[in-house]
Amino acid sequence: MSFSLDLTKPLGRLGLAINTLVLGVVFYGISVGAYHYMTHTLPESGAHAKEAAVKAALVEKAVAKAKTAAKGKAFDEKAAIAAAEAAAEPEVKKQAEKIHHEAGEIWAPFAIFLLILSAIFFAGFLSIYVQRRANDGGLKGLWIFTNHLGAWAFACYVAFYPYLAAHGLRNAWAPVFIGGLVLLLPVLFAGEGHHDHDHDHGDGHDHGHTH
Repeated sequence: MSFSLDLTKPLGRLGLAINTLVLGVVFYGISVGAYHYMTHTLPESGAHAKEAAVKAALVEKAVAKAKTAAKGKAFDEKAAIAAAEAAAEPEVKKQAEKIHHEAGEIWAPFAIFLLILSAIFFAGFLSIYVQRRANDGGLKGLWIFTNHLGAWAFACYVAFYPYLAAHGLRNAWAPVFIGGLVLLLPVLFAGEGHHDHDHDHGDGHDHGHTH
């Protein structure tokens, strides 16, 4: 059940199940946090700053125009600013949509990049535990490839789940998740302790001849 990355250490069925669950929770959390930060936190902070700049420019322009129109008469600047802000609201809202859309497009590739990193690390660690379980279960040849393929399919679905959920693609890609679990079944239910059978097959007999 240990979390060692040493391929020579055996790993039982329960150990693989626990490691898979722990890794899934950890990397799912990483993916959710990274995706939210890149698609909401960063874009919104930048968009709000641009919105404020747009509003300030519109208000400044309107107040300057009102001052010019006053032509030396008594000018209430506070009232002019309040009126300018109210008049600017429709234009600010209109531009805000465009600003938020552009900000989202700018950071979207970085969000995908972080999800790819999460998937790679998750699949890499899971492959190590799958190999340890395969070694312990005595699986060799083609079985090992299919088990690793299952680990990568499972890991990629979990890591990209935030993106799939946000775009309504969870069900469309669910076969990847199910297929990954199915491909992991052989290594999960393989026998245990087969690594103990790899003994030195030297016969130990004394083949020396007495002359």
